[in-house]
Amino acid sequence: MGIDVGHRSIKAVLVEDGWVVGKVLFIAAGSVEMAAAEAWQRMRHLMGRPHGDLPRTFLTGVGRDKGIQGDGRPTEMASHVRGAHHWLPNARTVVDLGGEGVRVSRCDEQGALVDFVINNRCAAGTGTFLETVAQMLSISVSDMGTLALEGSPGLTLTSTCAVFAESEIIGHVHRGVPRQDILWAVHDSLGARVATLVQRARPEPEVVATGGAARNQGLIMALERHLGLPVRVLHEPEMMGALGAALLAAES
Repeated sequence: MGIDVGHRSIKAVLVEDGWVVGKVLFIAAGSVEMAAAEAWQRMRHLMGRPHGDLPRTFLTGVGRDKGIQGDGRPTEMASHVRGAHHWLPNARTVVDLGGEGVRVSRCDEQGALVDFVINNRCAAGTGTFLETVAQMLSISVSDMGTLALEGSPGLTLTSTCAVFAESEIIGHVHRGVPRQDILWAVHDSLGARVATLVQRARPEPEVVATGGAARNQGLIMALERHLGLPVRVLHEPEMMGALGAALLAAES
């Protein structure tokens, strides 16, 4: 079993004989230290297995070192490239659009991590920033990418810091700028920053986006526009870290 302990949600994937046989996603309501036990309890309930010992478990994600019981702790980069490569063997560059940061990793033909780049200077460009913008504009996170595609190009966010960008967005709201135009500018700005990070990693096709923010169509299209390369998004991109951790646990 692989467990991805994110900044807010817990993702777990169970693999048997190379096949994905179970997966769960839930919000950590209690102690993060109990994440592995709760994930296994939910997995057993989902699969109709009331009994059974905790399988070999690898932990990944930002909370993998918070005292959680496990047999291994691969990095987010190693886990996401392994998970993406499982579904797309041609994947060579993986862009993890997570809640607290962006990680760009390159892997070889076996799905092993070769190199990576992380944005550690500013929170802008992450899922958390998108959630904040959605709250400011009173829209759902799931709708903002679609609304951004309805906006008109022209408006530009000049701030590179998330805090200053929020102030800039508030100013546009007070001036009566349509929400879709503000969202277009937000996604275009984020896409440009992520593209700069990807270019630092010397990307090789195919480029794959993982993480919860990869579901945002507006962000993916902005990234493609600035990167000049197509970006693939696999089914359930937020589960790629947990899947990769499970596969690494099975192979180790």
